Amino acid sequence: MITKLTRLLLILFFGPMFSYTATGQSKIKGRVQSSISQLRPITEVYIKILNIDRPVIDRMVMADSLGYFQFENLELNKTYRLEISAFGYDRQLLEVETTKTINDTTLVIEASCEYSKEQADNDWKNGMAKLLIIGSIAPIANTPEDKLFEKKYGVEFYDFGCTPPIDECIKLYNEGIFELLDKKFETNWRNKIRTDVEYL
Repeated sequence: MITKLTRLLLILFFGPMFSYTATGQSKIKGRVQSSISQLRPITEVYIKILNIDRPVIDRMVMADSLGYFQFENLELNKTYRLEISAFGYDRQLLEVETTKTINDTTLVIEASCEYSKEQADNDWKNGMAKLLIIGSIAPIANTPEDKLFEKKYGVEFYDFGCTPPIDECIKLYNEGIFELLDKKFETNWRNKIRTDVEYL
């Protein structure tokens, strides 16, 4: 026999669960892409709904390896404020309105690059080309062989230490320099380069 106290405890414990699933009539799903590459940023991306009364674990997701994400059990005809965060990018706020049962959206995370393919071309022309490295608090110094490499191929190994720019920017810049080195020296330089140069 269920006592009044037991009945009250059951309501307190299971009631929020029933009300939580009962209001779920819509979902937001989509993809996060970078304004630089139109692909998923090369870092972990988190999306959080700000204006919803749920535990953090139920209102925050991480985009998968292709940038896709999904929120379920949302109210129809409501505007949800989403916060996107990723290492190296500014925190960004966007709004999505649940006008349908399934709401597809693309969230573009804005970024700017000091290092880019265009900058690689300019630096190469001006004799200031670099090969970018993400180091640590104590960057690894060039060996005598590294210094010979810099002199022979007209590039400088540049270590950011532990405060690098966005990975995508490093990738675009280094790949631009790799193409220019291949064009001038074919692939002879590739087996002599420092192994910690990014994206080779």
